[in-house]
Amino acid sequence: MKTINLSLWLLLFVSPILLATPTQSLQAIQDSVNSFVKSSLQPDGNYEITAAQIDSRLQLPACEQNLDVFVQSGEIKAGRNTLGIRCNGLSPWTIYSTVLIKEFRNILIANKQLDRNELISQGHISSEIRDVSTLQQGYLIEPAEIINKQATRFIPSGSVLYRMHYTEPTLIKRGERVNIQSGRPGLMITSSGEAMMDGIKGQQIRVKNVSSNRVIQATVTATNVVTVNF
Repeated sequence: MKTINLSLWLLLFVSPILLATPTQSLQAIQDSVNSFVKSSLQPDGNYEITAAQIDSRLQLPACEQNLDVFVQSGEIKAGRNTLGIRCNGLSPWTIYSTVLIKEFRNILIANKQLDRNELISQGHISSEIRDVSTLQQGYLIEPAEIINKQATRFIPSGSVLYRMHYTEPTLIKRGERVNIQSGRPGLMITSSGEAMMDGIKGQQIRVKNVSSNRVIQATVTATNVVTVNF
Protein backbone atom coordinates (compact mmCIF):
# COMPACT_ATOMS: atom_id res chain seq x y z
CA MET A 1 0.00 0.00 0.00
CA LYS A 2 1.36 3.35 -1.05
CA THR A 3 1.60 6.16 1.46
CA ILE A 4 1.76 9.87 0.67
CA ASN A 5 3.70 12.24 2.83
CA LEU A 6 1.21 14.60 4.52
CA SER A 7 3.35 17.67 3.91
CA LEU A 8 3.58 16.87 0.20
CA TRP A 9 -0.16 16.33 0.03
CA LEU A 10 -0.78 19.76 1.55
CA LEU A 11 1.57 21.41 -0.91
CA LEU A 12 -0.18 19.72 -3.83
CA PHE A 13 -3.76 20.37 -2.87
CA VAL A 14 -3.91 23.45 -0.64
CA SER A 15 -5.64 26.42 -2.27
CA PRO A 16 -3.23 28.91 -3.95
CA ILE A 17 -5.18 31.72 -2.26
CA LEU A 18 -4.12 30.48 1.16
CA LEU A 19 -0.48 30.42 0.08
CA ALA A 20 -0.58 33.93 -1.43
CA THR A 21 1.20 36.77 0.38
CA PRO A 22 -1.31 39.03 2.17
CA THR A 23 -1.74 42.35 0.34
CA GLN A 24 -2.11 45.82 1.77
CA SER A 25 -5.63 47.22 2.04
CA LEU A 26 -5.93 50.12 -0.39
CA GLN A 27 -8.72 51.57 1.71
CA ALA A 28 -6.36 51.65 4.70
CA ILE A 29 -3.88 53.63 2.58
CA GLN A 30 -6.60 56.08 1.54
CA ASP A 31 -7.79 56.45 5.14
CA SER A 32 -4.23 57.16 6.32
CA VAL A 33 -3.84 59.90 3.70
CA ASN A 34 -7.18 61.51 4.60
CA SER A 35 -6.41 61.40 8.33
CA PHE A 36 -2.95 62.92 7.82
CA VAL A 37 -4.26 65.79 5.69
CA LYS A 38 -7.06 66.70 8.10
CA SER A 39 -4.74 66.64 11.12
CA SER A 40 -2.23 68.89 9.30
CA LEU A 41 -4.72 71.71 8.61
CA GLN A 42 -6.14 74.37 10.90
CA PRO A 43 -9.18 72.91 12.71
CA ASP A 44 -11.23 76.09 12.21
CA GLY A 45 -10.26 76.53 8.55
CA ASN A 46 -12.62 76.28 5.59
CA TYR A 47 -11.18 73.67 3.22
CA GLU A 48 -12.16 71.54 0.26
CA ILE A 49 -9.95 68.44 0.02
CA THR A 50 -9.69 66.24 -3.07
CA ALA A 51 -7.40 63.22 -2.69
CA ALA A 52 -6.37 61.15 -5.71
CA GLN A 53 -7.73 57.61 -5.57
CA ILE A 54 -5.15 54.87 -5.02
CA ASP A 55 -4.77 52.70 -8.15
CA SER A 56 -6.97 49.62 -7.62
CA ARG A 57 -4.44 47.47 -9.52
CA LEU A 58 -1.78 48.13 -6.90
CA GLN A 59 -0.58 44.97 -5.12
CA LEU A 60 1.58 45.73 -2.08
CA PRO A 61 2.65 43.43 0.77
CA ALA A 62 0.51 43.97 3.84
CA CYS A 63 2.22 46.29 6.32
CA GLU A 64 2.26 45.02 9.90
CA GLN A 65 2.99 48.54 11.17
CA ASN A 66 1.11 51.83 11.03
CA LEU A 67 1.64 53.56 7.71
CA ASP A 68 3.90 56.63 7.65
CA VAL A 69 2.48 59.52 5.60
CA PHE A 70 4.68 62.52 4.76
CA VAL A 71 4.67 65.62 2.54
CA GLN A 72 7.33 65.61 -0.15
CA SER A 73 7.79 69.41 0.10
CA GLY A 74 8.02 69.27 3.91
CA GLU A 75 4.81 71.21 4.66
CA ILE A 76 1.22 70.73 3.59
CA LYS A 77 -0.40 73.85 2.15
CA ALA A 78 -3.26 75.13 0.04
CA GLY A 79 -2.88 73.95 -3.55
CA ARG A 80 -1.55 70.68 -4.96
CA ASN A 81 0.53 68.54 -2.58
CA THR A 82 2.49 65.35 -3.23
CA LEU A 83 2.27 62.91 -0.32
CA GLY A 84 4.37 59.83 0.32
CA ILE A 85 2.92 56.74 1.99
CA ARG A 86 5.57 54.48 3.46
CA CYS A 87 5.64 51.06 5.11
CA ASN A 88 8.63 50.48 7.40
CA GLY A 89 7.78 46.84 8.08
CA LEU A 90 9.46 43.58 7.08
CA SER A 91 8.58 44.17 3.41
CA PRO A 92 9.09 47.95 3.12
CA TRP A 93 7.57 49.98 0.31
CA THR A 94 6.82 53.61 -0.56
CA ILE A 95 4.22 55.03 -2.93
CA TYR A 96 3.16 58.59 -3.78
CA SER A 97 -0.20 60.26 -4.23
CA THR A 98 -1.51 63.79 -4.70
CA VAL A 99 -3.97 65.87 -2.70
CA LEU A 100 -5.55 69.12 -3.89
CA ILE A 101 -6.48 71.49 -1.06
CA LYS A 102 -8.65 74.55 -1.60
CA GLU A 103 -8.66 77.01 1.29
CA PHE A 104 -11.43 79.59 1.46
CA ARG A 105 -10.80 82.82 3.38
CA ASN A 106 -12.24 86.31 3.67
CA ILE A 107 -9.86 88.59 1.78
CA LEU A 108 -9.93 92.26 0.81
CA ILE A 109 -11.21 93.36 -2.60
CA ALA A 110 -11.21 96.82 -4.21
CA ASN A 111 -14.91 97.64 -4.63
CA LYS A 112 -14.10 100.71 -6.72
CA GLN A 113 -11.12 101.62 -8.84
CA LEU A 114 -8.11 103.26 -7.24
CA ASP A 115 -5.78 105.63 -9.04
CA ARG A 116 -2.04 105.69 -8.47
CA ASN A 117 -1.13 107.72 -5.35
CA GLU A 118 -4.78 107.87 -4.23
CA LEU A 119 -5.35 107.66 -0.48
CA ILE A 120 -7.22 104.45 0.36
CA SER A 121 -10.27 104.69 2.61
CA GLN A 122 -12.79 102.23 4.04
CA GLY A 123 -15.11 103.05 1.15
CA HIS A 124 -12.63 101.63 -1.36
CA ILE A 125 -12.56 98.11 0.05
CA SER A 126 -14.84 95.19 0.85
CA SER A 127 -14.42 91.58 1.96
CA GLU A 128 -15.15 88.44 -0.10
CA ILE A 129 -14.61 84.71 0.37
CA ARG A 130 -12.08 83.43 -2.16
CA ASP A 131 -10.06 80.25 -2.74
CA VAL A 132 -6.62 81.49 -1.66
CA SER A 133 -4.86 78.44 -3.15
CA THR A 134 -5.20 80.19 -6.53
CA LEU A 135 -3.75 83.50 -5.28
CA GLN A 136 -0.17 84.65 -4.97
CA GLN A 137 1.27 85.39 -1.55
CA GLY A 138 0.68 88.79 0.06
CA TYR A 139 -3.12 89.07 -0.18
CA LEU A 140 -4.71 91.24 2.51
CA ILE A 141 -7.16 90.19 5.21
CA GLU A 142 -7.31 93.06 7.72
CA PRO A 143 -8.66 96.48 6.59
CA ALA A 144 -6.29 98.23 9.02
CA GLU A 145 -3.39 97.06 6.85
CA ILE A 146 -4.40 99.28 3.93
CA ILE A 147 -6.74 102.06 5.16
CA ASN A 148 -5.06 105.50 5.05
CA LYS A 149 -2.29 104.10 2.88
CA GLN A 150 -1.44 105.30 -0.62
CA ALA A 151 -2.05 103.22 -3.75
CA THR A 152 1.17 102.40 -5.61
CA ARG A 153 -0.57 101.81 -8.96
CA PHE A 154 -3.91 101.89 -10.74
CA ILE A 155 -6.13 99.17 -9.23
CA PRO A 156 -9.31 98.17 -11.14
CA SER A 157 -12.55 97.56 -9.26
CA GLY A 158 -12.92 93.93 -8.19
CA SER A 159 -9.18 93.32 -7.85
CA VAL A 160 -7.76 91.29 -4.97
CA LEU A 161 -5.68 93.62 -2.80
CA TYR A 162 -2.05 92.73 -2.07
CA ARG A 163 0.70 94.29 0.04
CA MET A 164 2.40 95.50 -3.14
CA HIS A 165 -0.65 97.67 -3.86
CA TYR A 166 0.02 100.23 -1.12
CA THR A 167 2.69 102.25 0.60
CA GLU A 168 2.80 104.82 3.36
CA PRO A 169 1.28 108.12 2.17
CA THR A 170 3.57 110.89 0.99
CA LEU A 171 3.54 113.48 3.79
CA ILE A 172 6.04 115.86 2.21
CA LYS A 173 6.57 116.69 -1.45
CA ARG A 174 9.68 118.08 -3.06
CA GLY A 175 9.72 121.89 -3.09
CA GLU A 176 7.21 122.27 -0.25
CA ARG A 177 7.90 124.43 2.78
CA VAL A 178 8.36 122.37 5.94
CA ASN A 179 8.78 123.01 9.63
CA ILE A 180 12.14 121.80 10.93
CA GLN A 181 11.97 120.76 14.57
CA SER A 182 15.32 120.25 16.24
CA GLY A 183 16.56 119.69 19.76
CA ARG A 184 15.30 117.29 22.40
CA PRO A 185 12.15 116.89 24.53
CA GLY A 186 11.68 120.02 26.61
CA LEU A 187 13.94 122.11 24.38
CA MET A 188 12.66 122.18 20.81
CA ILE A 189 13.62 124.79 18.21
CA THR A 190 11.52 125.31 15.08
CA SER A 191 12.79 126.75 11.83
CA SER A 192 11.62 126.90 8.23
CA GLY A 193 12.94 124.72 5.44
CA GLU A 194 12.37 123.50 1.90
CA ALA A 195 12.02 119.80 1.08
CA MET A 196 14.56 118.63 -1.49
CA MET A 197 12.69 115.35 -2.07
CA ASP A 198 9.40 113.56 -1.35
CA GLY A 199 9.08 111.76 1.97
CA ILE A 200 6.86 109.33 3.86
CA LYS A 201 6.57 108.98 7.63
CA GLY A 202 9.81 107.77 9.20
CA GLN A 203 11.89 108.41 6.08
CA GLN A 204 15.02 110.53 6.16
CA ILE A 205 15.02 113.25 3.50
CA ARG A 206 17.20 116.20 2.50
CA VAL A 207 15.89 119.57 3.67
CA LYS A 208 17.36 123.03 3.05
CA ASN A 209 17.19 125.50 5.92
CA VAL A 210 15.92 128.68 4.24
CA SER A 211 17.72 130.91 6.75
CA SER A 212 21.19 129.40 6.44
CA ASN A 213 20.81 127.65 3.03
CA ARG A 214 22.36 124.63 4.71
CA VAL A 215 21.10 121.23 3.51
CA ILE A 216 20.50 118.74 6.32
CA GLN A 217 19.13 115.21 6.77
CA ALA A 218 15.84 115.16 8.69
CA THR A 219 13.20 112.56 9.54
CA VAL A 220 9.60 112.97 8.35
CA THR A 221 7.29 112.87 11.38
CA ALA A 222 4.04 114.42 10.09
CA THR A 223 2.59 116.36 7.18
CA ASN A 224 5.14 119.08 6.32
CA VAL A 225 7.06 118.43 9.55
CA VAL A 226 10.58 117.02 9.88
CA THR A 227 12.69 116.42 12.97
CA VAL A 228 16.41 116.63 13.63
CA ASN A 229 17.64 115.16 16.90
CA PHE A 230 20.86 116.31 18.53
